[in-house]
Amino acid sequence: MPYTPNIQKFERELPALPPVDWQDGVLIRSTNWLGDLMMTLPATWQLKCALPADVPLWVFTPRPFVPVWKAAPWIDGVISFADHHPSSLEIAEVKIHHFGLGIVLPNSFGSARDLWRCRIPRRLGRAGNFRSLLLTDRLPAWKRGEGEGKWHQLSFYLELMSVIGKVTYTPDSPPLEVSPEAATAFGIRRREKWLAIAPGAAFGPAKQWPTENFAMVAREHIDHGGNVVLVGTARETYLAQQIQRIVPKALDLTGRTGLDELMSVLQNVDGVIANDSGAMHLAAGLGTRGIALFASTDPVATGPLGAPWELLVATAECRPCFQRVCPWAGAIHYRCMRELTPQRVIELLPELAGC
Repeated sequence: MPYTPNIQKFERELPALPPVDWQDGVLIRSTNWLGDLMMTLPATWQLKCALPADVPLWVFTPRPFVPVWKAAPWIDGVISFADHHPSSLEIAEVKIHHFGLGIVLPNSFGSARDLWRCRIPRRLGRAGNFRSLLLTDRLPAWKRGEGEGKWHQLSFYLELMSVIGKVTYTPDSPPLEVSPEAATAFGIRRREKWLAIAPGAAFGPAKQWPTENFAMVAREHIDHGGNVVLVGTARETYLAQQIQRIVPKALDLTGRTGLDELMSVLQNVDGVIANDSGAMHLAAGLGTRGIALFASTDPVATGPLGAPWELLVATAECRPCFQRVCPWAGAIHYRCMRELTPQRVIELLPELAGC
């Protein structure tokens, strides 16, 4: 059965948001990870619906994620910053717009400080991590591990938006608008049995299925008349090379695409196989079906939103550990990942559209 996210409306009293002078609009401080960003999109759509029609919605985001926000048709403008936190010049660019309200999506101290530096008069976010003095309006802290195994973390983002206006607790949002040109330039077109494989995961090796398993699935798909493309960042090229040594016919695009091109590719393949990663969330948000491998992390909290995805979840008693590297040695080293066999993925391939 495809994964169905449990979006929870919490039964707790929230502080009322006093009337806001919107001035020239609302600015969202984006999350710092691609996967987290994709899980916030439905909440930003709900925010746009809740705002007065004449209030523009802008995003302040790390520069690599600009293509995603520009592909979201409900976002009116994007301002980016190049480093982990904005420079004085980038802060000055924000100040020019005279936003009346800023909303902090990440839970870090630094992200709240970013909007405080912008001198936006009203700043909404969650308490915790010594942020309270940086925010004018606060919701209860989102504690580490809260909701684990119970509901999707989108619930927390929707709750944050609910103090501004009426919110529907749903994972739905309009589709991202992406051109097919980049995918076509690589020879990738829908309905040609293209299967994308994303073997990496930025968080660490505890989330990465063995490359030989990906290779077995790729070879099976190619042997049955399909095409395979390997996607990821330049840091994941070594994983793709390991797969390509076993399956030379696979097209390796790791490190060869910007995020805008990757989005085009993922929207125009017929299916995706990925770890719990940014690529998984991106493909699902673009409307492409897939199969995801979950071992060290919690699929209930961070499952993909958008297109239907099948999740294969390990049952090892030590999971979910949320570690970057498996802390165990010997026979139980990466036991969770090893129990997810290639055959289980291969059996699901016919269920992917066109695969």
